[in-house]
Amino acid sequence: MPKFVLWVPTMSEFINGFFELAPVSSSDVVYDLGSGDGRLLFAALEKGAGKCVGIDIDSKKVNEARELAREKGLDSKVTFIEGDFLDHDLSEATVILCYLFPEALRALRPKFELELKPGTRIVSEVFTVPKWKEAKVREVNRKNFNLYIMPPEKED
Repeated sequence: MPKFVLWVPTMSEFINGFFELAPVSSSDVVYDLGSGDGRLLFAALEKGAGKCVGIDIDSKKVNEARELAREKGLDSKVTFIEGDFLDHDLSEATVILCYLFPEALRALRPKFELELKPGTRIVSEVFTVPKWKEAKVREVNRKNFNLYIMPPEKED
């Protein structure tokens, strides 16, 4: 898969936007597609997520995230995978977080539809999943966060 976006770190003032739309609990398994340094997953754990998985194609960012997890004592609750998220099974996820270009979301749409269980929540920062209607949109500092709940309502 091509690299759809360079890593753009989510600024701290935007992190809560994900969790306002998809609050997490100890029963949640949170995936971050394009997880970078892991900041969203560390926030998910602080907010009570039971388990987190980050997938990123950048080996330096994956290694940085793994080291941060060790330093924070969270390496038993979070896993960082180096690879293409299209090549990994996402069926365990109950929440998916992403900040991906529309091309990546278009490529992921059939995978989401095939693998994700009913009720799984997807929160996309800024960009929407083509041909899906958002269950809810929240604006945070002039940025939209889009919530989808599987199975999503389809646009005509």
